[in-house]
Amino acid sequence: MRYGCWLIDNIKFSGNDFSKKVMFEDKEIDILITNFQNSKNIQEPFNDWIHNKIIRHGMLNMVNSPMPLNSIFILTLNGYESENSYNFTNLFKLCLKLVYYQPSFVSDTAEYIPEAVITIPNWQGFRQSHTISKLEINSKTFDKVLYYFQILNNLEIRHSHILEEIYKISGIDDVLLELLSLYSFIEGFWWNKKGKSNLTTSFLAMLGQDYAPGKENKDKREIIKSTIQAQNGLLRNPKLDDMRHILAHGMYKHEESSWNKDQWNAIYEQRNLLFELVIESIINRIKNVA
Repeated sequence: MRYGCWLIDNIKFSGNDFSKKVMFEDKEIDILITNFQNSKNIQEPFNDWIHNKIIRHGMLNMVNSPMPLNSIFILTLNGYESENSYNFTNLFKLCLKLVYYQPSFVSDTAEYIPEAVITIPNWQGFRQSHTISKLEINSKTFDKVLYYFQILNNLEIRHSHILEEIYKISGIDDVLLELLSLYSFIEGFWWNKKGKSNLTTSFLAMLGQDYAPGKENKDKREIIKSTIQAQNGLLRNPKLDDMRHILAHGMYKHEESSWNKDQWNAIYEQRNLLFELVIESIINRIKNVA
């Protein structure tokens, strides 16, 4: 039996702990989401693990890692079997990253094996971002983590190169390049015809084939389209492909210095919206073609 712990840096949290359950190999695993302050009252062995191991080590080794006092802790309270533990921790971390993508940052898995081993979270790939994440970890957003985990686990998918590649885009740490990369991916991945691709056609294919297919989801698709068009209209033209047009042709270099707060907010909001659209669309495609 072993217990897992993940830390998430640069994430909003109300300060109210919450609990969830996840199924893995017919075992129900209890999960607690907490912060440093609340964890002072947690039962052993977690109190010692967090405060005397993770926190102490983290405060002494902050050169390439965030301050653990500010991180959110995700703990498996009743543990999981050592056999196939890598499959569980690897997939669970992937699902955490897909929902709490960068500039939020998820640590590697730390594990506690009673009377054997205690490991400390590794922040491999971490680099300080000047962008404050607008993502929030709460009961609703964590349900999406569990939903993704359930789908991928049921299909025995332990690793997904395509989902990992999308996650890497979120770490470019330049919102304009991230947007351009996402639009390029959408145009190519959802282009189902021969000849020169077209972003608008590909974007509508993503919405209609994978994100929200069917007549019953028409309103959902229209809301997404209207949102993108309104955001683009704040910069130039209210067209689905106008943001990509501005970025791909270098127009932004002549205009970005004059963009106001509302325009920059629209850019960051669109960046986050595209990440969530692409990730959920790919998850749905994986589920439906299996």
